[in-house]
Amino acid sequence: MPMFTILTVLTALISVMFIVSVATTISALRREGEEVKALNEKHSAF
Repeated sequence: MPMFTILTVLTALISVMFIVSVATTISALRREGEEVKALNEKHSAF
């Protein structure tokens, strides 16, 4: 029984870490896209 509990907790931790890393990647990509958009607007102003 304890072994099953340990495996369940490990699985939950890995899932949470995976979700957090995906969320971080998405937010980083979104921020990068905004920066590119801002740079394009700056260049088109000239």
